[in-house]
Amino acid sequence: MSDITIITPPDILNNDVLGLLLVFPSTVLKNDINRIVSKYTIPINIFLYETQEPDLKWLLTQSKKVDYTILDIDNCDLTTRTFVSHLVAQSNTFYLTKDNVTPYNIISKNKFYDLSWLENILINNDRGHNE
Repeated sequence: MSDITIITPPDILNNDVLGLLLVFPSTVLKNDINRIVSKYTIPINIFLYETQEPDLKWLLTQSKKVDYTILDIDNCDLTTRTFVSHLVAQSNTFYLTKDNVTPYNIISKNKFYDLSWLENILINNDRGHNE
């Protein structure tokens, strides 16, 4: 099982550990991520942004520091939705949405339908961690 550290605004943790930023993840998405990360032994920082009190400076700063951002667009509050295009444009952001009207795919090809991409990353990191 991974050594998982959960960080929420306004807290910051700077270390050399794989970092995931989850932006307004649904309960299903959180459960899926938990199921996946619990299979591996690598330490992981999970930065969780699902606050009722927006801290956009924290969100935007962490999105540039973490290894991967997982953005659940459909669950974002109105304030965060203002910055969704900026987040999607980051190469380390993987996003989930049922919105087929807004052309996020022009900005990024990192739309996902399942978390197999994350599992592949964790498998590769776990191998390196156990060698």
